[in-house]
Amino acid sequence: MAASDRPAGRVVSVFGGSRATEDSPEYRDAYELGRLLAQRGYAVCNGGYDGTMAAVSRGAKDGGGRTIGVTVEALSWRSPNRWIDEEISTATLFARLEQLATRGDAYVALRGGVGTLLEIVLIWNLLELQTFPYKPIILLGPGWRAALRALPRYSAVRASDLALLTFAATPADAVAHLERYFAGETEPPAARQARAKGKTASGAPRG
Repeated sequence: MAASDRPAGRVVSVFGGSRATEDSPEYRDAYELGRLLAQRGYAVCNGGYDGTMAAVSRGAKDGGGRTIGVTVEALSWRSPNRWIDEEISTATLFARLEQLATRGDAYVALRGGVGTLLEIVLIWNLLELQTFPYKPIILLGPGWRAALRALPRYSAVRASDLALLTFAATPADAVAHLERYFAGETEPPAARQARAKGKTASGAPRG
């Protein structure tokens, strides 16, 4: 990709578990995701520590990209991974979540634990409440669809809420979706839902 065609200053916040080892599928996916994002000109932002956070940073650096790690004083006994270019130290976990949310122009979540779920649900809820403009959130890997598709049956989560999420099988699929979205080839969910109801995204009837 030519430099003039690259996304100017766009940042992708990546969520994932800290316990992934180098021989795990999620570590390999995170590395490949970081590499592909960097090659297409995106900066990578993550929680700054180990596991998939290290993997995506490592991949981004190998792809020639820039990395941002958002660390927290409550975890001062942990060291940032060595592939971080810019460390943003926050006082609390809440502040860390805010940085990850506000710095991202898009989000990709890999397999992770409770912290990863918290990050996903925070962004998902902000999108559902429309508290900031729509930003793509992509769940990478086969487990997410299976884990979340039962929610409308057993909770008050609606199918329209699930429509705010994009599922991707591979890192290449995730990055391709981002490329289509930022090229204007993929509509935000609100626009798709409005069109399905016979209206434009602004609420005016379709002509």
